[in-house]
Amino acid sequence: MAPRWGWVAASVSGVLLWRLAAYYSPSSFVTIPDGLRLPFALLGVLFLLSSVWAWWARPSKWTAVFLLYGLGLGIHWGGALGVGDASVEMGLFWVYLAFTALGDVALLHLALIYPQGRLKLKWLVALYAPPAVTVLLAPVAALTPRATLGPVVGLVLLVANLLSLTAGIAFLVRTFTVDAATRRAARLPLIVTGVFSGSVVALLGTAGVLPGIPEAWNLALGAVPIALAVALVSQSLERRQREPSPESTDAAVAR
Repeated sequence: MAPRWGWVAASVSGVLLWRLAAYYSPSSFVTIPDGLRLPFALLGVLFLLSSVWAWWARPSKWTAVFLLYGLGLGIHWGGALGVGDASVEMGLFWVYLAFTALGDVALLHLALIYPQGRLKLKWLVALYAPPAVTVLLAPVAALTPRATLGPVVGLVLLVANLLSLTAGIAFLVRTFTVDAATRRAARLPLIVTGVFSGSVVALLGTAGVLPGIPEAWNLALGAVPIALAVALVSQSLERRQREPSPESTDAAVAR
């Protein structure tokens, strides 16, 4: 019990502190309109709390990976930190990029193992290499001119977006390749609906296709963690209900 409380406290405190700092000192790297700083911060908290709740309600390999996703996106939506020192800010920005990549990698990881499947160690290492390399480059980035790193930043964000897109496709493929009972028990249609509806609305909105403030349509992405949390917890509860209790097993053996 104590270690779980410790992980929850550390996760929530770390993300909320990052969000608070980013809210009051937004980085020039991440342009967020003043009126959307608080909504975006709340969106990040939604990602975090959805994943923490799912992991706390039903600890499993799936909700543990979902927790990594919530941590990564929780920090992502807070923006990078502005500290007034260009070198330090650049280093912190690369930490921010690493968490962004971590969130998208974790989503792909979850899509590859849920509800059936596992990854070998070599594939896990390859999968989590991008965020690991990104955070290791933070000290180097602090000493590199901002203009030089511009293309590299774009590449990291592109890779992160491609990982997220691949995760959505993986969930969709899994929905059509598992049997009906597994698909229903795992709530795969709910996950696919949440991932694609939130992503498509956000994409169309930020592209200016939908009316209103383009950046505000990113709030539609809140459908993703909610759908994942409900699906993972519901699947775990249903699976537990189907399993025989120790008392019933003992009674059957006695008979």
